[in-house]
Formats: sequence, C-alpha cells, structure tokens
Amino acid sequence: MQQNTAATAQPISMLPYVLPFALYLLLTQIPLQFPAYYPWLYALCVALVGLATIYLLRGKGLVRIHGNILPGILVGIGGILLWIVLCDLQLEAAIMSYLPDWLQPQPRAAFNPFKDIPTPLGQWSFIATRILGMAVLVPFVEEIFWRGFLLRWIISPNWQKIEIGRYSLKSFCWVVLLFTLAHPEWLAAIVYCSLLNLLLYWKRDLWNCIIAHSVSNLILAIYVLFTGTWQLW
Repeated sequence: MQQNTAATAQPISMLPYVLPFALYLLLTQIPLQFPAYYPWLYALCVALVGLATIYLLRGKGLVRIHGNILPGILVGIGGILLWIVLCDLQLEAAIMSYLPDWLQPQPRAAFNPFKDIPTPLGQWSFIATRILGMAVLVPFVEEIFWRGFLLRWIISPNWQKIEIGRYSLKSFCWVVLLFTLAHPEWLAAIVYCSLLNLLLYWKRDLWNCIIAHSVSNLILAIYVLFTGTWQLW
C-alpha cells in the first residue's frame, strides 16, 4: 500500500513544476493561428497562465527569494548580449536550409504593435503585456520547469531527492537540446541554456536563474523596441 501511495503522489508533486510550462506552450500557440486577434489572445494567455502559476506555486516554497542576485543579473546581461549577436549572424538559416520542412522550427510571430494596432493606447497596452509576460511570467514558468524539474528528473525518477544544482552531463545535454528545440534561434539557445545551467551549478539557486532570465528578456524587449527587430520577440 505504501508503494502505491508513493506512485500516485509522484505525478501530483510534479504539477507545480510542469503544468504552468505545459499551459504556456499550449496556450501561446493559439494566438499564432489567429493573427488578427493576436494581441488580445496573447493577453488572455498571459492572464490564464499567470493565474494558474500563482495558484500552483502558492505556498509550495519552490523558489527561495533573496537579495543576492548580482550573479543572475550579470549572467542575464551577458547571456542576452550573446543571444542578440548570434541571432544577428543568422547562422541558423544556413543550417536550416539543409533540413526538411517538418524539422525546421516555427518562426516567432514578429508582431509589430506599431503597425498592426491602430491606437497608441492599444500599442503600449500590448507592449506592457508582452513585457510582463516575457520578463516576469516566462522566467518563473521556464526556470522552474527546465532547471527546477527537468535537470533533476533526468538524473533520477526520484528527482525530489536530487538537490538543486547537482551536475550530470546527461541531464545538462538533454536540457540544452530540448530548450534549443523549443526556440527558433538554435545557436543562441544552445549558448544561453548552457550559461543558465552553469549558473545553477555555480550558485545552486533557482532564484538567480529566474533573475537572469528576467533580466535577459527585459533587455531583449528594450532592444526590440529601439531597433524594430520584431522577429526576435
């Protein structure tokens, strides 16, 4: 009876780590299918995933929030600068030209609010929502899944007994691979995910990874707004 109880408890314990990420992946595909309604559907996705994340993480203590975040800030800045430079080289285009269509990643929406939303209020409302989603929601959802759960789960099915930040070459490589496949910017994603994995091994602290991811996405938002490189957003 004890073994059966443990077996049924395992999926429940995974929910706060996995479900917000799964919801985000699923729901953010919907706006792409309806370009005319993209800003409103994206805002709805952010709201739904945000509420689900708050509900699932409430009282769980999955992340220890503290003020020693300089490592995360520095890695976030360095990581996104490398991301932008590598994307600007457009090396993926050369690689993808040899791949069949079914294996090529889906490009980003490249939604330009200044072109596709008629009013300034609507434009800046969407931009604020987009920054909220990318710089606040996404770092929590992704870091809790990739580095809070998956890095440990690949090491052992009894992943909750694995401390945050334990190194394993197998889990490192699998997380980098899957993270890369989830992004159209493959080369940049390889480098960025590797940096965040190394940050976790160094600090053994998920909060610094969340900070790094948040800083990166905020800087990317500012860069996109100033340069108009909407394909990165």
